[in-house]
Amino acid sequence: MKRITSYQVGVDVLGFPVYAQHEIHQDKPTETKFEPKKRWLKVIQSIIKQH
Repeated sequence: MKRITSYQVGVDVLGFPVYAQHEIHQDKPTETKFEPKKRWLKVIQSIIKQH
């Protein structure tokens, strides 16, 4: 599963918007006979300036 969230965090000195973007990657839970459900999660954070 992949989710992307973007939101404005402020403006630079010239008044252009600055955005933060988070990409969340998550796998489906796995379960084995001897271990409880396990899953992994990866988050990528980006700062984006628009000019």
